[in-house]
Amino acid sequence: MRSDKVAQVRRAAARGLLALGVTAALASCGPGGPTATADSAAPDATTSAATSAPVVRTTDGAVRGTATRDGLRRFQGIPFAAPPVGSLRWRPPQPAHAWTGVRDATRPGPVCVQPDAPEMPSGLPQSEDCLTLNVTAPRRPPEPGKPRPVLVWMPGGGFVTGAGSVDDPSRLVKRGDMVVVTLNYRLGVFGFFAHPRLGAQGNFGLQDQLAALRWVHANIARFGGDPGRITLGGVSAGAMSTCTLMTSPRARGLFRQAIVQSGSCLTDFPAGGFGPGSGPVNGWQPLTTVQRTGRDLADRLGCRDVTCLRRLPARELVKHQAQFSIVAYGTNLVPRHPAEVFAAGKQTPVPLLQGTTRDEHVEFALGVYPDGLTSAQYRGLLRDAFGADTARRVERRYPVRDFPSPMAAAARMFSDRSWTCPAWRAARLHARTAPTYSYLFDDEAAIPLSGHPLPAHVRPSVAHGADVPYLFDSVNAPPLTAAQRRLATRMVGYWARFVRSGDPNGPHATPWPRMSLTSGGRSYALDLAPGPRRTDLDVSRQCGFWLNRA
Repeated sequence: MRSDKVAQVRRAAARGLLALGVTAALASCGPGGPTATADSAAPDATTSAATSAPVVRTTDGAVRGTATRDGLRRFQGIPFAAPPVGSLRWRPPQPAHAWTGVRDATRPGPVCVQPDAPEMPSGLPQSEDCLTLNVTAPRRPPEPGKPRPVLVWMPGGGFVTGAGSVDDPSRLVKRGDMVVVTLNYRLGVFGFFAHPRLGAQGNFGLQDQLAALRWVHANIARFGGDPGRITLGGVSAGAMSTCTLMTSPRARGLFRQAIVQSGSCLTDFPAGGFGPGSGPVNGWQPLTTVQRTGRDLADRLGCRDVTCLRRLPARELVKHQAQFSIVAYGTNLVPRHPAEVFAAGKQTPVPLLQGTTRDEHVEFALGVYPDGLTSAQYRGLLRDAFGADTARRVERRYPVRDFPSPMAAAARMFSDRSWTCPAWRAARLHARTAPTYSYLFDDEAAIPLSGHPLPAHVRPSVAHGADVPYLFDSVNAPPLTAAQRRLATRMVGYWARFVRSGDPNGPHATPWPRMSLTSGGRSYALDLAPGPRRTDLDVSRQCGFWLNRA
């Protein structure tokens, strides 16, 4: 029986997922006012060299990082754009201010203003002045003429919470001999607000991501990375960002490969997915829809124009964070709904690694149906979602007798219909344009990112984001068991080889099938469990049914 606290976390997680985010508890908002970035200067680079601290000169100035005992160099809190404060709130990111001397880069910058969330460490400084990134690289210089591949990783959090400093990429850097960049981008009301007075502008958080990519192109060679071999990737909202940028003409040429984990540009939800009476949900909406939300907020706050809104303190605006967890299309950056672009085959044709966990929706279902479901309620939920005829077909594929409870049946149904099968379809569409590799993370021993084991009536389940600790050392994740460490080693190997070459396969690894529609119409994903094996998601996850009928 879960505690009241766990139940609150899961209910809040579901509310924060309206744009496919990592578990985000929005029940309490905890930002203070703006705090200063970590920005102190040493007299000159010679002083840094004397203490063996690495110094790199970027296009904006020199930064002093940290050399670790386990063979890494870390540079944290490097600004890639000017602080988006005052008159720059809700404007495209501007170039970072240059500095003299050597900037301290031994600590992350503040996280972007956001509500409290269980996957975020408590007490982190918050600020609107948050557009910084972190670079982790091997301490050993690359071989002459052989710069290292680069992974630019974008965090999840439903476009409401999250920070680049939460996930430690050390294992990927060491195993893959690569450079990893993690970053912050504006969130919620600060990053995805729109208003008629702003015109076609919007998606400022995505514009931040684009600015970070441009910074990487201009500077990563100075850290030993190859600007011609950049992989863009992310989980959840970071995955949605990645696939969205794959459809943006303005992002073309800025990355060579893509990794999309637990989110796709085809993801959507039927009625009931977020609780009784909830309607269908899509994480992308026309710009005019988001503009109306922005205008309504201005009216409630007593502001007749954007200038008035820009004068309001961050602590007042963040109370409305969850209202702006949607990506707008019809903007300068995202002209069309990304799903339409994928269907037309017009997305950037780069190698793609894409997949989901087996039970993406289980924690969110627990959050919005805290009292569980009876068999009768489960049947009613199916009717509300799909209509009577399709509901009967769905129930035949997800009968309560095959699951520990009606809640478990509903969670699996939503996971397949709204997460795994849309990602599978997106991968199949993309396979027509570039090499594509699909996976299903299926380790039943994985603990959710919230850190709380799932209740017995939905076990075994593999929750949203449960694969992240197998690749990154996440702040609140429980330690991995010996069996999980073995699977993590395999996964890090797959991911590292993909970043290096666009192909996750390698010696002594279970073959990962490249998606290709054979004459029989079959394509295969890799089931990432303690014994990886190929799987046809059309069969094992009912995707053949969902993609053709509902």
